[in-house]
Amino acid sequence: MRRIRQWIEAAAAAETKPFALLSGAAAWRLGGLAVLIAAGLLAMGQIHPEPVAQRGGVAVIHPWAKGSALKGDQFPFYATFANSGARPDRLIKIETAAAHHAILKALDTKTGIVRPVELDELALPANGRVSLRPGTHQITLIGLYAKVEPGSFIPVTFVFERAGRLSADIRVENLGEPEHKDHI
Repeated sequence: MRRIRQWIEAAAAAETKPFALLSGAAAWRLGGLAVLIAAGLLAMGQIHPEPVAQRGGVAVIHPWAKGSALKGDQFPFYATFANSGARPDRLIKIETAAAHHAILKALDTKTGIVRPVELDELALPANGRVSLRPGTHQITLIGLYAKVEPGSFIPVTFVFERAGRLSADIRVENLGEPEHKDHI
């Protein structure tokens, strides 16, 4: 009890530096704990390197999908695209070896009935970002060649008018994982 009181008094003293109260072993334990937490978050997919592909001022930021699908099914995925260039660009094609083809879709709500509409391209404004997310835009893989499950990756190539081809892997996540609102 006396030792705890001394520690609290030392912590309250203005001249005490924050980590001066930790012994060498405690500092190592604290550092190890921070590394374990970061590794756990990385393993759960909460931390991921951004962007996953970049060229000509255009970046692909965290392409993702949720759930699973069987061979032959359709499977939607999402991503954020950033353009740091002074000129606009356009996503004109999506290629993949994982499905027969991929299409870009938007949800049309003008008639009061929500229905998907296929788009030929996606405009990417100069010095801007465009996020594909549930309820707005998506890319749908049509005719999967193999079953897709959480934890797997789907290779795709985004073809931009100016930036060219950017290859990335779509991370397939569990349905219960948090939304990616930090990328919007």
